[in-house]
Amino acid sequence: MNVDLGDADAGVAVAISVINDYLVELARIGRLPQSVTLQRSIAGIDLDITVLIDPPTFEMARPAGAEPYTRLVLTGTIEVRLAGQPDAPPAVFPLDAKVKIAIVLVPADPVPVIGLEYQGADGPPALPVTEADLDALFASDDIRPVLDGTRIDLAGPLVEGLNVSRFPPPATPPDPATWTVTLHLMPGAEGTDDSFACLVGPPGTTAIPGQQESFVALRTGLAIAYNRSFLDLMLERGANAKIGQTINDAEILDLVLAMTDQSISVDGRAVRRVTALPDVDISFAGPMLPVLVRGTTVMSFDVSGVDVDVADEDELFFNVLKWFVTIFAGALLFTGLASATLLGIALWLTAVQEVWNADVEIENAPNTLRDSLASALGAQLSQLADALDDDTDVGELRIDATPDSVVVVQGNMVFLAQILVRPITAGMRSAEYSKKLRRFVIFELEDGRRFRAQELARLMAAGKVTVPGFQDVDGNYLRANPDDVEANNLLRRFKQNLTTEVVLRSVRR
Repeated sequence: MNVDLGDADAGVAVAISVINDYLVELARIGRLPQSVTLQRSIAGIDLDITVLIDPPTFEMARPAGAEPYTRLVLTGTIEVRLAGQPDAPPAVFPLDAKVKIAIVLVPADPVPVIGLEYQGADGPPALPVTEADLDALFASDDIRPVLDGTRIDLAGPLVEGLNVSRFPPPATPPDPATWTVTLHLMPGAEGTDDSFACLVGPPGTTAIPGQQESFVALRTGLAIAYNRSFLDLMLERGANAKIGQTINDAEILDLVLAMTDQSISVDGRAVRRVTALPDVDISFAGPMLPVLVRGTTVMSFDVSGVDVDVADEDELFFNVLKWFVTIFAGALLFTGLASATLLGIALWLTAVQEVWNADVEIENAPNTLRDSLASALGAQLSQLADALDDDTDVGELRIDATPDSVVVVQGNMVFLAQILVRPITAGMRSAEYSKKLRRFVIFELEDGRRFRAQELARLMAAGKVTVPGFQDVDGNYLRANPDDVEANNLLRRFKQNLTTEVVLRSVRR
């Protein structure tokens, strides 16, 4: 994965496969037509032509020497009969047509939203269908309202949050409408999927990426990336706000926080004032690795690489590691800024937290941060679901999602989430056990997807994931089917797999 956001503060990317699954599901529930009837006169003979359309395929085309674009591939069967003879045996032809469906920015208040736009046939279709037929089909009441009604607000929440983070009080944030919003197709590379990305930058920036390469990891679907320069600015502000503060009897003398290519660097000094004894100097330096607690918007930090130097005699009454973790890992992003204004939107700290964090015990969990950049990930998942959910008389389309992970790439921080539009079925590849919690906490399926145990149970209860041989119990946890001999050996098969992920105790509903 490579990430270069140019001068944009952040960007949201969605895999092309998410839009493909969305359109396939729309066809399933009847929002897109599965057959079209045409009347045609050829050589003076009137014909009835019935086009039976398979579920469409939405994809990114990458022509040699030209810019990529998105298109819809239509396949199926064409039945041709003499007019007025619906029961006559038809002449049968394959349907082979492609149309350009562009992902575009649509004007909205205060910032543009994402939409879909028909832009004509992508080459001549196979006869007897013509380009004029395709134009008429996509202008019809069967399809045009679906395209016109697809609106995804990716930039709005991001701009609102970043605005108050970049321009905190006493500064007056600029009008969100003055922020730069750009849209880019991002071809996948090794380890990533084809995607489109909406980048946002403060007034006066171009928000043009340095390279158009996807940062949506395989088997996820959505990613939010924060620019290294933006993170450095926020970390510098947070570090400066801590200097001179006394916390747990230790005064912060110096503190520098900055992004490195793969982590967050911390370097600082503190002093502990001791009555009738010499003051105790404390120094600390090293990398801190951000971790997203899978299935939540809670962040944790691996501080094992930080070297803490303190006088031996002070070890008797001052737990330096606990102090360090509490002060720096527990409130790192972005210390000194009110968490409620960190990314600006109340929804991110209420409804979003309620969805993904309600079933874990966060209070007093070591090394975790409740209100953070990860909250924006939950907000984007909510926005995407609100935009794409749909119901008809014959079925419903429900987007589900689960926060997945965070990675630092070239100093940029990328949060990833799995998007589930169509139900998936996959066998159990592995399970990871927590000795502390005395239960399985992470499951990995045969397709490579990884889930926190309770999130997998929730998704199974919602009908989004099926794992042969296993069932959910009230959407809380998994157990093997009683008649599945192999699955009943879960403990024997996997108990030796001790998890290396950060996990939190679940609260059963």
